[in-house]
Amino acid sequence: MEEELENLMLLSFSDLFLVQCPKCKNCASVFTLENPLGVDESIVVRGNESKRVACKSCGFSKDMHPRKRSNHYEYEFNLFEQNPEADWYFGLPLYLQMSCCGQQLWFLNERHLIYVEAYLQKTVRPSETYYMSVESRLPKWMKSAKNRTEVLKAINKLKGEI
Repeated sequence: MEEELENLMLLSFSDLFLVQCPKCKNCASVFTLENPLGVDESIVVRGNESKRVACKSCGFSKDMHPRKRSNHYEYEFNLFEQNPEADWYFGLPLYLQMSCCGQQLWFLNERHLIYVEAYLQKTVRPSETYYMSVESRLPKWMKSAKNRTEVLKAINKLKGEI
């Protein structure tokens, strides 16, 4: 499942969030109802589709639907602005997160984790990245050569959680 480095934006990974279930704290999924596995790339996720959080461990499930605003549908808030370590719809803590180098390391899902890992593993990284890309938005502490080993170890540990 190797992701090619293509200057993808964070929104490209927002079709599926792995979160802590509010009931049992195991891994639950937040997904677009039209694309439950988050794998159908023909479905363009714009962020205003109906969402569901579901937990396979305990059966917890809850839906959220955008509200009609003038001539379009949208959610009332942008949770990412308030807490980037939570999903953008229900505000649940991301499942793939841990402390690393005195900071919080987090990923939306496995695809996001693998994409960032591939970028960090490169010893020579592209100098020209799209200003809205995941690569350009990574914090300096993650991209620092002195933290590379520790960050990659943390990523491997998180991979084991999936």
